Amino acid sequence: MRTNQSSQEEVEKTLQSITGIERASPNPFFLTRVEARLAARRSAPGVTTPWAFRPVWVAASLGLALMLNVSAVMYAREALTQDDQEQETVSLSAEWGFDATVMDW
Repeated sequence: MRTNQSSQEEVEKTLQSITGIERASPNPFFLTRVEARLAARRSAPGVTTPWAFRPVWVAASLGLALMLNVSAVMYAREALTQDDQEQETVSLSAEWGFDATVMDW
C-alpha cells in the first residue's frame, strides 16, 4: 500500500512539473531557411551523380577489367608455352629418330 501511495505522489509531482513548461518556438528565420532548402532540392534534380559513376562502381569495374586482362595474358602465355614444348618435342624426336606419338620404354 505504501509503494502505491509513493508512486502516486511521484506521478503527481511529474505532472505538476510539466504544467510550467512553455511551448518551444523556432528562430524567426527557421521557416524561411527550410523553404529555401526545399526549393533548392526541387530546382536542381540533375546534381546527383548517376549510379554508374559512384566510386564503388568505378572501383569494381576497374577491378573486373584488370582481372580479365590478367587472366587473358595468363591464358595466352600458357598456350604459347604448350606450343613451344610440343615443337621442342617434335624437333628432338625427329633429330633422334623417334616417333613422337609412340612412347615404348
